[in-house]
Amino acid sequence: MAGYILLEGGAEFGGQMAEPDRRAIALAGGPDAPISIIPTAAAPDNNHRRAGNNGVNWFRSLGATRVEALPLLDKTSANDPAIVASISQSRLIYLLGGFTGYLGETLINSASWNAMVSAYEAGAVIAGSSAGPASCHTITPSAKAGPLNSPNSYLT
Repeated sequence: MAGYILLEGGAEFGGQMAEPDRRAIALAGGPDAPISIIPTAAAPDNNHRRAGNNGVNWFRSLGATRVEALPLLDKTSANDPAIVASISQSRLIYLLGGFTGYLGETLINSASWNAMVSAYEAGAVIAGSSAGPASCHTITPSAKAGPLNSPNSYLT
């Protein structure tokens, strides 16, 4: 069963998205479900630590107990087996805002992106704010190109 997609605007941790994020936690399996915060889009201006910590603190404030910000910051880390394993185990994967193009360029054709797609296909929630969902237009499946797991299914 395919999972769920939650697209949010900016200022994601200011309180306006509390109800949708609580619903995402529930859909992911509840407060003990593993949640991965992906701060890649905030890496170009060295804001990834603050942004990742904000995401961790936000989801903990909503009752989540297993939240971590992953150090997925560039093409090398996007293919790091430990990061890929964490993403594969996640039930909620949250892509933070920042530099839209950088996020898309980092994730396209990476093992991390493939892990996100596999997690989604297995029922995980993929969520994002600002650059998170905006960048995915460069790497999301195209109905014209074929099924999600087809080598030709991604627009670039």
